[in-house]
Amino acid sequence: MVAKLTPTTKIFLLALAAGLGLGIVLSFLFGRLALPVKPFQFTLFGIGTGELIANVILIAIIGAIVFLSYVSAITQDTTFPTAHPWSFLVETLFVALVPASVVYVITDFRDNGKLDFSKLNKDFLLMAAKFGIFHLLFQFSGVYSYFFR
Repeated sequence: MVAKLTPTTKIFLLALAAGLGLGIVLSFLFGRLALPVKPFQFTLFGIGTGELIANVILIAIIGAIVFLSYVSAITQDTTFPTAHPWSFLVETLFVALVPASVVYVITDFRDNGKLDFSKLNKDFLLMAAKFGIFHLLFQFSGVYSYFFR
């Protein structure tokens, strides 16, 4: 038996459809119709800003993984994964693969005829692993149990 749609469900589905539609239109406009940009390089203390920002992001990701691993080792919240193992597996795959698929969408819009699928697949797998690891660490550290009671 199919559950009856409530007004909240209708609003959620409408917002989801509007968000997907607007996201696709904006991605097309920014990806296909954007003007070419000249690269701008600014240096700060002799280090290029692009390299500086990349290093800061890398340090932040590593720091977050170390911190969440420490909290996960202390908390060890396994209530949802043990109660619903298949739901947790599907949820983890969804959280890992859907955001990482953005790599393919961006690459399609910026394709200049020199597409390297081996590098693209490595980037996709790296992003999927990063999102999956963060999802697992958030679960085992108790973040999801705290926010989604």
